[in-house]
Amino acid sequence: MWNMRTFWVTLLATSLNLPCVAAPSSQDDWKLHKDTQGIQLYTREVPGQVLKSFRGVMQINSPLRQVAAMLADVPAMPEWFFLLEESRFIKGEHVEDSYVYLAMKGIWPVSPRDAVAHILVRQDPITLSIHVNVSSEAGILPRKNGFVRIPTLQASWRLTPVTPTHTEVEIIGSADPGGMIPTALANFLVTTLPEQTLKKMREQIAKPDYQDLNTIYNKNPKLRELAEKMKFPQ
Repeated sequence: MWNMRTFWVTLLATSLNLPCVAAPSSQDDWKLHKDTQGIQLYTREVPGQVLKSFRGVMQINSPLRQVAAMLADVPAMPEWFFLLEESRFIKGEHVEDSYVYLAMKGIWPVSPRDAVAHILVRQDPITLSIHVNVSSEAGILPRKNGFVRIPTLQASWRLTPVTPTHTEVEIIGSADPGGMIPTALANFLVTTLPEQTLKKMREQIAKPDYQDLNTIYNKNPKLRELAEKMKFPQ
């Protein structure tokens, strides 16, 4: 029998089969899906793809330096990224060009998913916006028992200073779940993922570790090295 429990189990299971693929670059055809608690969620059609792409935007009451440090703190990402169970650096001399392992939680009856992702970070010298691109890479780590390797993963983040103490955060992506999954459920998740992630991001940045960045830098000196290469509003 179809009931609310079945709905939520199916919805959550769907999320584990949603590798992100890059969204088109045009900014003029987004449709506002939801505006709640200072988070704007947009969707739009993707030619040749059943599922819509998503865009989540919010402003956070923290300076760019702190937000950038939190996003680069890969081992702590499961504390705030929706359904992420494990994340760790596996390769790369510098954070701005590195490889990470990502594992997503499995919820019955869907198996857990994982991926190896290539991280590229750059900063616009004029706007000081920080851009982070994430794309899957095959052949770096063997497949892990009990996990289904995500074949295609692409996502992007943009951190833009609004004032010296406020930052705009944007995440863009789209999803192709593969297999026979109800479109309504998958499209619902397309907005749930960025909404829940951005909400938790706000909570994470308020933690003491991100108020005194020396704590983070001492744990991972590569994050200090990355910060020293960037410019931040004064």
